[in-house]
Amino acid sequence: MRVMRREAFFALFLAAALLVFSAVFAKGTAARAYSQTAAQPLQTEENEQVTQGSSVSLPVLMYHSVLKDPSRTGEYVITPEALENDLAYFKKNSYTAVSGAQVFAFVKNGTPLPEKPVMITFDDGHLNNLTYCAPLMEKYGMKCTVNVVGAFTVQAEKENDPNPYYAYLTREDIAAMEESGFFEIGCHTYNLHSVNGRRGAKKNSWESTEEYIDVLLRDVEKWRSSTQLGSTTQLGSAAEPERCVYAYPYGYYSEEGFEALRQQGFTVFLTCKEAGNNITYSGENFVKLNRYNRSGLVQTDEFMNGIGI
Repeated sequence: MRVMRREAFFALFLAAALLVFSAVFAKGTAARAYSQTAAQPLQTEENEQVTQGSSVSLPVLMYHSVLKDPSRTGEYVITPEALENDLAYFKKNSYTAVSGAQVFAFVKNGTPLPEKPVMITFDDGHLNNLTYCAPLMEKYGMKCTVNVVGAFTVQAEKENDPNPYYAYLTREDIAAMEESGFFEIGCHTYNLHSVNGRRGAKKNSWESTEEYIDVLLRDVEKWRSSTQLGSTTQLGSAAEPERCVYAYPYGYYSEEGFEALRQQGFTVFLTCKEAGNNITYSGENFVKLNRYNRSGLVQTDEFMNGIGI
């Protein structure tokens, strides 16, 4: 009888011990599983990483003046209706407008761009870029880069005649555009927008490299003063530069002056070569971009199909 009681007691003791061990083991396994899961960061679009060497197709469009009068339409003039058709086309085909600063951040740091980026630029700094473009940019949630000629801004303030058919942006206009969040301001030089004497920002055959670089740097200084736009973000900074775009007038430039402009903080250089771009996350401190001139003489579908987008 005593033997049976001892055997029963031992069996109960063993069963209880097994239950305790099972509970402790299960708790430990669950804790380890939770720890391993918590240690792995979630992969989201916000923290998506780009592999160095990755490339993205980037079409860049070059607009100029925007006027309501259809009779004024030409190679460098487009109507607000045609511009809206372009923006609607981008929206319908899932394109996202990006700034020069975003493009540079991709090239330099691998900061992801939208799946189908497009860059919209306006040259010269026409007042109508503010008058007619601002409402459309807001309506379609787009952004664009307006490349201002500093001497034209000085002229506009002297004339004080804000007519969108012929006036240019004042410093007050430029400030309002930047504050809106829909516009990025680029440099289109202070007074090199000409082909008389000098072809844009190109070096003259009779001047030395030192003389040529001095001309470029003095022009940049005047541009910043005339537009009240200070220097760009210091080179090497991980932050996106606020004003990093330099648009060559008529697309003319010389390699001898490139490094001097880059040292001034310009990192996105716009040409007038009509071709697409395949930009790469390379770690470089600059990027040169081709642009398609958006003539007002063709319809939206025809133009977009012609450039392959």
